[in-house]
Amino acid sequence: MTEIEKKAFIRKNIKEFKDADEMLTELNARPHGRYFLCTCPECNYHEAYMYKDKMNVIFCNRQNECGETTRVILTENDNTSDLQEKYKNKNGKKWLSKAEKEELKILTANMRYFIDGNASFDMEKGETFRGISRGVYQNHLLITPDLKFGSRLLNAFPLLMRRYGQSEESIKRFENRDVVIPFFDEKGQLDRLLLRSTSPDIEYSNEYPKEIHCIVQYQKQEVKNFQHNLTKEGVSPILISETLINALSVKEIDHDVEFIAATGVNHVRQMKEYILENKEIFQERGVVLAFDPDKAGNLAREKLKTILSNENIPTRDFPYDNDIQDMNDILQHNDQDLKDLWDNTRDNFQKQLAYINEFNLAIDNIARYQVNLYNVNFDEEKADILKKIKTKNKIYVAYKQDFQESLGEYEVTTYFNIADMTLEQEFNDHDRKYTLVIQEYESPLEFLADTENLSEDYLTNVSSEQALKAKEKYIQDETEFFIRQEALSFDY
Repeated sequence: MTEIEKKAFIRKNIKEFKDADEMLTELNARPHGRYFLCTCPECNYHEAYMYKDKMNVIFCNRQNECGETTRVILTENDNTSDLQEKYKNKNGKKWLSKAEKEELKILTANMRYFIDGNASFDMEKGETFRGISRGVYQNHLLITPDLKFGSRLLNAFPLLMRRYGQSEESIKRFENRDVVIPFFDEKGQLDRLLLRSTSPDIEYSNEYPKEIHCIVQYQKQEVKNFQHNLTKEGVSPILISETLINALSVKEIDHDVEFIAATGVNHVRQMKEYILENKEIFQERGVVLAFDPDKAGNLAREKLKTILSNENIPTRDFPYDNDIQDMNDILQHNDQDLKDLWDNTRDNFQKQLAYINEFNLAIDNIARYQVNLYNVNFDEEKADILKKIKTKNKIYVAYKQDFQESLGEYEVTTYFNIADMTLEQEFNDHDRKYTLVIQEYESPLEFLADTENLSEDYLTNVSSEQALKAKEKYIQDETEFFIRQEALSFDY
């Protein structure tokens, strides 16, 4: 790229406004928690945002279609600091009024009544949703009998919903909404509602998006934006998805799957924090990363994978057949295809995790043996063992000077050869060194079993028969070598 092209590119991502008030007006910005929702200056969709404490940068949420970052320059009056203070005070409320609390109590009870399985709308309409049966989705989302839930929400809870019904455009966004995905806080109170529609006749646009996020407890700095169904009894790999719909698509073909799902590719931070706060369960069970196979999903997956790797959490990518269909698309097209993909991924990953677990247990046994023998620190010894595996693929566990009548004086050094999965002895009779293989392991389970009862006698006892055979083989190989060398040098 030439300097002229660079300048043109940089200039493209700069938007000038007279002052902050003009900027907020032109971008149709509205406050939303810690940031403003606004129109992206590049693609003109109202799916961008900027932080209230950093109003000179606009980020587009349409990662796959746009995803541009725009820098803002105020040409006449940089009054952002005044606005920041204004909105800081405006959003400084930390509690709900008595009337708002009553509305929250009623709305939470209504959502809980259906989501907790106490009741459901027993109707043909809700038998399935995007290929997901009612029995699978009913503890996570709600499908109402008609398309008027969004409009009723605005009317029935005017205090909690007052931010959303202030304009005709905003009211229209709530029309024809019959799919409700609730998110509850740690106290069990409703935090957020995500509204969608089942109507096939709706055309989605900037003015009428596919889904809308409705913040119920608006007084909070942060509200819940992920769901999970993790249990202490679970043993299989955990599914991580960027949307609940994709996670439930897998649950449709594997009722035992446990998952954690965000509200979109741009809302994974809370989910990531939850994983790190409870990393032990994820380290033990491993995770299958199933972000959408598009630009934004691939980027989010790789970022999260790096974080999980640093925390020693095993990961496996879900193997999409193409970069067009997500999990729900595959389910709707052919549920058997999704089942085959998921079953193979889960089963192969579980085998890998079992291998890793057995191997780690064997390493623990070796470290404990060294601790008992040399009175060293377990964690330090294990770290040293893992370091040796990375550099040499060997774990040295014993050394002894000994004597046998048939062998004479000798030294023996014993080690686990991780690359070949063997237990070997380096036998040194002060003339030359020989390698004796005393155990070959067909699996990590055999390796683990052999490390359960390590002893100095077992590790350093040299079989005279095996040592003599090694010597004979060396002499034989050496003789054959000299014969070949003489044959090659013979002058015909």
